Formats: sequence, structure tokens, C-alpha cells
Amino acid sequence: MPAPPTQSVFAPRAEVCTALNVDSQTFAQAHARFPVLWPQAYLDAALGSSAIAAMGKPDMRETLVNPADLADPVSDLALRPVPFLVRKHIDRVILLTTKSCHFYCRFCFRRAESHRQAGNPSRSDWALIFDYLRANPEIREAILSGGDPLTLSNQNLAWILEQLDQIPSIQKVRIHSRAPVHFPQRVDAELVSVCAQGKPLRLVCHFNHLDECQNENLRVIQMFQTAGISVGNQAVLLAGVNDSPADQVALWSRLWDWQIWPHYLHHPDRAPGNAHFRVSIQKGLDIYGQMQKSAQVPLPSYVLDLPDGSGKIPVAEMDQLSNCAYQYRHPDGRISTYQDGGV
Repeated sequence: MPAPPTQSVFAPRAEVCTALNVDSQTFAQAHARFPVLWPQAYLDAALGSSAIAAMGKPDMRETLVNPADLADPVSDLALRPVPFLVRKHIDRVILLTTKSCHFYCRFCFRRAESHRQAGNPSRSDWALIFDYLRANPEIREAILSGGDPLTLSNQNLAWILEQLDQIPSIQKVRIHSRAPVHFPQRVDAELVSVCAQGKPLRLVCHFNHLDECQNENLRVIQMFQTAGISVGNQAVLLAGVNDSPADQVALWSRLWDWQIWPHYLHHPDRAPGNAHFRVSIQKGLDIYGQMQKSAQVPLPSYVLDLPDGSGKIPVAEMDQLSNCAYQYRHPDGRISTYQDGGV
């Protein structure tokens, strides 16, 4: 079960509405589709950052139906051999440890599958997951995702890691979390110690904008690094948040200074309710091209997670067939098609 932080660390609904200039009806309708929750400190930061505000601001556009929307935008639902386990590749799997987050990003590609529709994995679900991993020894890496794995208590997270440690074929573990970004108070010495035990573990954070890179965030990142845990970052290219070469270069330069390795820059997925965050493939390529010309630090790969479940591919390697239609030829000769839903 998630470890519920004390209520006082989260901003009350009225304060969120006032800070973000959102009326109560908009809040209620957006919240009914996908939870709205703001850590108090992150909401305080949003007062001085339009980028931070946009990532969590309830918006009536979330209620609109867009013809480009996909109910299962990256085939997460279709590729679950057992509940709460996603397998797109031979050698690694994603474990959906929880449906809960400390902050619900309005652009989330799993927003259609909120915690209201299904609970967190039970011990019997975990038994099925671990049995599956043992029966498929070609799987070498387990990626803990969600939701946010760091909403779990230290005790429950430790239990999961201990079970993975007992499966010889699992050689490494990865945790994907936004907590170090928008809820750094979650990170304490005990949590870091839990993560540092057992199989080699990497932490992949999700900083999307330079405004999120504050001293407290650096402090908790350094706690992991001091414990020998490698820290990386993946971001999403978001309209109205970070869709400029200057924003992107500033972000990745700061993260490189923090010794955070660049993982991915994701093209936004077409989840219902996030159309106002989407950029077109061509705009994304233009931004990334300018980044490559001006950045003085290593950059992440600019990737698209294909809707057919084939996984992530370099956006630049797609062939444009028409104004909005693209295709990608996989190394084994398979062809995936993609219809651009950005603007």
C-alpha cells in the first residue's frame, strides 16, 4: 500500500484554484477524469513559474474528445502477460507498482488508467509477477513504474526489491519517479538505503523544465548519488511548457551539471485529455535540431513510444509519407506507421 503523507503537505482545493486561476467547476470536471493533487511546496513554486503551473493545472480541454486520442497510446494495456506487468522487449519488463502519485501530471500517458479504475497490485498479483519473471529468465531488468513507485512506503518498496533480488536472472533494477522533482521531502536516508541494497539500481527522474531544478531537488539527487545510485532523467516535449530549444538546452545543461545522465526526451503520447500538450513531429524535430546545434552537453535521445507496442524509436529515423503520416522500418524489417496528432 502507498505511504500516505500527512495532509498538510498537500495544498487544499481552494488554494489550488486560487493559485492557478481555476474555477471550481473546471477543477471538479478535470478531477473527475484524472486526480488533481498538488504538494504545497510545488504549488508555491508554480506561482513563479508558468511552466510548472501548466503541468498540473486542471483544464476544461481535458474533457474534450480529440480524433487523434488513443485509449491505449503505447499499448501498455495490450502487452500485459500478467496483471501490472508490461512486456514490450525480450530482456526487460515494466512493473506497475502503484496507481498513486504525489502529483498528477496533466499530460500523463497513463491518465486514462487512473487509480480509480483498478487498485494497486496485491500480494497475489505480486506472486504472479515474480513467478512470471522466474519462468522467463531472459528478462534481465525490472523497471519499477506506476504511478510513482516512491509513493510506496519504504517497507513495501524494500519488500519488492528483496523479492527481485532473489530472482537470479534479474541483473538490474530501475526506478522511474517524479518524487525527487515535485515531492523531494519523500526522499530520506532510509529510502536511499533501501534503494542501495541488492541488485544494481538506477533512478530515472522526470525533470521537464529548468524551473524545477532547485536546491532541495539537488540535495536529494546527491543523496542517491552519494549512495552509489546512478541518476538519469527523462522529459516530455510539451507545448506551452518546454517546447523551445532554449528551454530544452537550459534544462539538460543544468542536469548535466548535477551529474544526471540524459535518458530520453519523449515525444508526447496521444492519451485522451492531453491534446493541448502535444507538438507536431516536425516541430519536435526542429527543436531537437536546434538543440543539437547549440548544446554544449550530451543530449537525450528524442524518441517516440509507438502506439503498436513496438517500443521507443528515434523520431528522426521515421520516414514522412504525407503531411501527418509517418512510418518506421525496424531493424528486423517490420514496419510501424504513425499518424501525427500534434499541432
